[in-house]
Amino acid sequence: MVKIVLTADRAVFTDYHGADLFGFGLCMPYRLVPKFVEYMVLAPRAPTVDGVRARFAPLGICKTEAALLAAGFKREEVAIVPPHALRKAVDKDTAIVAVHVLDPKGLAPVTWTLKAISGGGTSCTELEFENLMKVVLELKHRYRFKLVVGGPGSWQLRGWEDKYEIDVLYDGESELTFPIVVKKLLNGEEVPRYVRGEPPPPEAIPLIVTPSRNGQVQITRGCPRRCRFCSPTMWRFRSIPLEQILKEVKFNLDAGFKSVGFVTEDVLLYGANGLKLNPDAIKKLFDETVKLASKYGVDTVGFSHVSCASALVVKDVVKYISDLEGLSDSKPLFPQIGLESGSPRIVAKYFRGKAYPWSPEDWPNVIVEASKLFNDAYWYPCYTYIIGFPDATPDDYIKTIELLDRLRDEGFKGWTFPLLLIPMGGTLIEKEAQFLQLKKLPREAIDCLVEGWRLSLSFSRTIIHRLVRVRNPLIAKILNRLAEKALRAMEVWIDGVSKGIDIIETQFSQVNIRNLSSLAKTIVSVVAHPKKPVRATNA
Repeated sequence: MVKIVLTADRAVFTDYHGADLFGFGLCMPYRLVPKFVEYMVLAPRAPTVDGVRARFAPLGICKTEAALLAAGFKREEVAIVPPHALRKAVDKDTAIVAVHVLDPKGLAPVTWTLKAISGGGTSCTELEFENLMKVVLELKHRYRFKLVVGGPGSWQLRGWEDKYEIDVLYDGESELTFPIVVKKLLNGEEVPRYVRGEPPPPEAIPLIVTPSRNGQVQITRGCPRRCRFCSPTMWRFRSIPLEQILKEVKFNLDAGFKSVGFVTEDVLLYGANGLKLNPDAIKKLFDETVKLASKYGVDTVGFSHVSCASALVVKDVVKYISDLEGLSDSKPLFPQIGLESGSPRIVAKYFRGKAYPWSPEDWPNVIVEASKLFNDAYWYPCYTYIIGFPDATPDDYIKTIELLDRLRDEGFKGWTFPLLLIPMGGTLIEKEAQFLQLKKLPREAIDCLVEGWRLSLSFSRTIIHRLVRVRNPLIAKILNRLAEKALRAMEVWIDGVSKGIDIIETQFSQVNIRNLSSLAKTIVSVVAHPKKPVRATNA
């Protein structure tokens, strides 16, 4: 008898065909994402074990399930269910449905930026959340369960509780507080509509019992750098004990996953005491994980984030990881890294801790030197930088452009992705920032945005076909062709916006390829000419 159902919308509850980077494609307005691409490539349907229970799930949902079981709930009382199976899973015995949200209203930095630069429209993430909620509310009206919504995107739903009939909007970590909330709801006790979860000590974080998407395993929580625009820095920093990490890695590998991915805000902070790094702990983490993974034929351990300052403090560890995993130009890593700004003034005011142990004035040099270190180790970063700090001046943007120019001149291999600043809930900057419109930015800000895209486009042309590593060879080939079209479209966008942003509203906002005839032509050409090589072009 399932009393508690855990779920999420399809933009979250998928494995992105084994390539987590594809998730960023769902941040686009859905009018720019053909249905085939969204549902067959970017967000394939998650499989079930028995038509109901998910075979794998996003890590956050796995941790929530583990917390409930550790608190005494029975396995048969709790089920992680992908969105397409909800109607089978929910019935008269269901007392609680908990929805994990990441970007329900399309307000996350990447989504907001992509909507702004493409002329607006509902993102795929918004679309899938709305699709999910139609089903959830239909079932709620029939079975009268309590609806709890939580996750990194819960801040986006403040003020929307009545529309979506949310009984509890949950923010924060799940291990200690969420089981208490569930027990109270089951007992008919009063629960506040807004609940903040307490942070657990590492030893109180139970092991997952459902495999996590693409073999992801959390190695740290929180961040000690205290950047004003970032929410993870509001969580107390902790490293997960190595024994727990290895157990979850083995669990996922035993489940058949052929990848291991460390979830962290900075992989080089593992085992650190605040910002005092621990090289031995990092090396042991990778030593033991690579040793375990190799027994399953997995030779690369990836990770989500790292920081430039950490890398320069422990240069030998960066090289150690590269050598251990046998990285090369044909087998690189693609970590996400915050560059944020090239202006020391902005660094000092908004993210001084990110430069530590160096000063804000050193930040541009830190970025350049770390970039050389990363590239030498075959780490090709995706740098993000911010457009729209509340008091940013034209000179601040010029300094960022100068830093981007330095990277280009040094032959930097990686991406430089501009993000519009948003007042993200739970951050130190939440009350002083605002959702920016491009037309309100100075010309220097637009130039700064364009410069980053130019650098990204140049690198993308050299690397794009090595990124498309989906399991299905036909889909991989179709995706390669579509990637070429996307790069050509980006080139048109860059050329247009560099001449004036009015083109976004007058032309780009009118584009709708949801049902794209040329997509069918691409598929037909691949099927008809399966051996025809796919090459990047400058057309």
